[in-house]
Amino acid sequence: MARIAGVVTEKNAKGEITYVTINVKKHRAAIMPLLEQMGVVEKTAFMKEFEKGLSVEEARKLSLRHIDELWKK
Repeated sequence: MARIAGVVTEKNAKGEITYVTINVKKHRAAIMPLLEQMGVVEKTAFMKEFEKGLSVEEARKLSLRHIDELWKK
């Protein structure tokens, strides 16, 4: 197996990989989505607020409705 900087593996007596240590600073883009999916890393307050926000389509509908209301006045 090739050696990768920032990744350390531990094997059992049978030679099977049992533990992997990953340097998050070096491999952040690859590992963070997995850690978030597993629930290991909590989302930041910004990400929680972002997920509560409107989608592009919802924002578009609200904007058009507001424009229509102003046009009727």
